[in-house]
Amino acid sequence: MLGNKNKDADFLALLVEAAENTLEAAHVFREAIVGSAPPSAFYSRLKDLENKGDQITHTIYKGLNQVFITPIDREDIMELAMKVDDVIDGIEATIARFDYLNIETTDSFMKDFSAVIVSSCQHILDAFKLLTKKKFAQISEHTVAINSDENEGDRLMREGIRTIFTNPKDPYHDFKLKELYERLEQTTDACEDVANILESVVLRYG
Repeated sequence: MLGNKNKDADFLALLVEAAENTLEAAHVFREAIVGSAPPSAFYSRLKDLENKGDQITHTIYKGLNQVFITPIDREDIMELAMKVDDVIDGIEATIARFDYLNIETTDSFMKDFSAVIVSSCQHILDAFKLLTKKKFAQISEHTVAINSDENEGDRLMREGIRTIFTNPKDPYHDFKLKELYERLEQTTDACEDVANILESVVLRYG
């Protein structure tokens, strides 16, 4: 994708591509959580999307080593690429846990988490599209929304773990649920990491 024509713009286009891929993964994850099939049945689809994300990130890194001029600071491009990759890695890691922890059912906390992740990924994509147009002032509304989503992720994890300990059932299953809630919260943290980098870009270029 990084040809001789307008190389600078390609980095931002690649970030948009990475965000689109991550949003697709978020939608597939939500389908896995709210649907009737076992979530682990979606592992292969999400692994393919995660691999695609890795390829996009590699293309960005490789391209940055080949050019001297970039549309925004190259460290910002690398950080944004890496953190978006962390988001899709978190989604894939969560669905993998359904597989290897042998969890075949979902609950309201997981469903709410999946909605939060879709929301955050949509805001990341919208912000990246604004970045390609250098509309820095408009990016802030999306970073604020992502921060709000991350706060909701914190709340969901706390409430989920509180429910485990106030209504204990099988200790082994409770442990598995706690592991899932914590991994989901880490994924919302990764979304907030993207927002934090975007905020620093806005401060420098806005």
